[in-house]
Amino acid sequence: MAAKVGKDPRAALSDVKVTAQRYLKTVEQMQDTELDQDSWLESAAEAGVISGEMREALSQVNRAFGITSGRDAILLYLRKHIGQSVPADALAGVACIAEWARRVRELRVEYGWPIESGITRDDMPHDHYVLTADQPDEDLAKRWKVAKEARNLKVSGKNRILHYLKAISPQPADKEQLSYVGRIKSYARRIRELDEEGWQIVSSIDDPTLPPGSYQLPTLNRRPPRAREAIKLRYKILERDDMTCQDCGRIPGQGATLQVHHILPVHQGGKNDMENLVTLCSECHGGRHALMGTSVRDELLNPDQEPDVHTG
Repeated sequence: MAAKVGKDPRAALSDVKVTAQRYLKTVEQMQDTELDQDSWLESAAEAGVISGEMREALSQVNRAFGITSGRDAILLYLRKHIGQSVPADALAGVACIAEWARRVRELRVEYGWPIESGITRDDMPHDHYVLTADQPDEDLAKRWKVAKEARNLKVSGKNRILHYLKAISPQPADKEQLSYVGRIKSYARRIRELDEEGWQIVSSIDDPTLPPGSYQLPTLNRRPPRAREAIKLRYKILERDDMTCQDCGRIPGQGATLQVHHILPVHQGGKNDMENLVTLCSECHGGRHALMGTSVRDELLNPDQEPDVHTG
């Protein structure tokens, strides 16, 4: 369908109506014939072509109102719904283009608009978005610029993630940024490997003030080799205990900071073995240490004061 820039909105809407009628006619023809697989595929293909024409017809209405691009349409709509969770289908509808998700990413990455999604927030459906402020965030735009540069590095996904965390340190990175930078779905595994290599990466498990799935590199100093072995053991304990405090049952998503505790204290001969280690939240951990009159810390994150990881 040829572009009709500047057409009156009602005239442009008439094209939408005509296209919708063609779509409905195609569906009616499907109902009136005996469908087999071949005829269904042909009908579905025709419906797809009409759907594309429908997007173009709707975009003519946008242009009639002075909205010249799908990206502009998305931003206008989000600004009219600041703080409200809106479904992805709504953004696809106002954008009138198939690649609406790329336009959302451009608004964040290139212009710094603080658009969050259900990927990074647990209080929204996975396919919803929200604009949290009516002004672009310059710092966010800079972080996304760094993320874009890191994403294009000719190194492994793990090293791209490390480069990004180091570049924005001590600011945290959310899981959407990390997935974008790493270009891998298993970015959490790569984070764990970096942690085991001695990089002192903090997550929402360690600091509940961080959004779920976020990670922070507060220092560029790496832990010594002995600490790296303790980190591996710490992950085993946390996973064995399902990332749950074994006293009160809380998890990081409920505001708990998880720590690893020696059941039999080190000063009483306790060893770093699986049977003598347990996951506790910081409050329950503090309660146990209060009874013993000792200080509270994640005992595997402070191996310099603990027995050897393997031998005790």
